[in-house]
Amino acid sequence: MRLIVLGSGSSGNAVYIESGETSVLVDAGLSAKETARRMLESGVDAARLTAVVVTHEHADHVKGVHVLSKTASVPVYISDATRNECRWPRDGAGIRWGESISSSEPFQIGAFDFHPFTIPHDGVDTFAFTVESAGAKIGIVTDLGYITQLVAERLRGSDLIVIESNHDRDMLKVGPYPWPLKQRIASNTGHLSNDETARWMREDFDGRAEHLVLAHLSRQCNHPELARLSALQALASRGPEFFSDAERRVHVAHHDRPTQWFEL
Repeated sequence: MRLIVLGSGSSGNAVYIESGETSVLVDAGLSAKETARRMLESGVDAARLTAVVVTHEHADHVKGVHVLSKTASVPVYISDATRNECRWPRDGAGIRWGESISSSEPFQIGAFDFHPFTIPHDGVDTFAFTVESAGAKIGIVTDLGYITQLVAERLRGSDLIVIESNHDRDMLKVGPYPWPLKQRIASNTGHLSNDETARWMREDFDGRAEHLVLAHLSRQCNHPELARLSALQALASRGPEFFSDAERRVHVAHHDRPTQWFEL
């Protein structure tokens, strides 16, 4: 199994995973054209996609879904509540639909076993996933206000984790956003701060994951090196067995370009 984050941030989110002949895009928040371009740049063809899986209805996660489904003839796996919120009818939307999914039911797409779970965010039916294939497990968790015990439990045993580290709390306070947006981001149904992600690394991370990919960073209220330093300090506090390879283990996803490939 291998994974690449094609882009992550408020301008668009897309994570590509493949195992054998199965290839899945988790969210399509970039334009379909930009998604295809970044996939091609990374050595994969959008035309060979097996499916698109949607986590929730916000534009930075669904912007490219409609066109991508039509042009690549790829089925979209989405919950009924999220599809309704997007105002996409089950028939006649020009989208090729996969099965309806929910946060309480595992589902399978080719070589992948998806295990969704609810997370605290202000979408109508937001959830995250762990995905298993060929003996490897990955966790993809972004767009949540805080890390619940359920999230911490589901992430245990993962070999790779993509996790949100959206904002620095001090930068958010003095940043350019209007006050209601600042309140939304900082709320329990908003986005993870560097501090909350670091708390999880100190208190609940089991140490197994070979790669920790910090995602959905704010361009106005965070900086890649701030997020990374926060994570490294959190791992260092766990002791030398956690910190010895932290420089290699911690990565940052960017809004404007793909990450490296991560192979498991």
